[in-house]
Amino acid sequence: MLRSPATRRLTVLLAAACLAGCSQAPTRKAENPSDTTNYPETYTSWAKLNDAPIFLESEKTARNLYVNSTALANAGGDGSAFPIGSVLVKEERFLEANPQGRLKVGDVYRVSVMFKVGRGETSGWAFKAFDPQTRKEFPRDRVDPDGCYFCHADASARDYVFTRVR
Repeated sequence: MLRSPATRRLTVLLAAACLAGCSQAPTRKAENPSDTTNYPETYTSWAKLNDAPIFLESEKTARNLYVNSTALANAGGDGSAFPIGSVLVKEERFLEANPQGRLKVGDVYRVSVMFKVGRGETSGWAFKAFDPQTRKEFPRDRVDPDGCYFCHADASARDYVFTRVR
């Protein structure tokens, strides 16, 4: 099937928007200050969803995924909504080549947080990303929570969470 140039351009633009994900555009704030969360200081003590880092070699990154105990209350994976107060963390690390050329997991460069606030324009979820050294939220020109939401919309049947909580 042949597509018109306009359709091809739209397809490319949509693909680019999806790839941009949580990287660079204005942020959408939660409805009020009580809908925010700070840096999750203890996230590494939470339940870890992956047995080993998830390698994304094309991006030269790796991830670890964590959930708090509130999110574990939905561990059935049946697609039901996560309870308010659920917090999911994506710890993002650089991949580095060792002297033999093999990739190894390096330093954390971003801690992305998805938390259930129960209402708002993003189906009850809010998104933030933090600098792991300063523990401060990245500025608007470094993170796009709207992009996070639109990417997670692909998992709407599982309350916007890609990974099954077990």
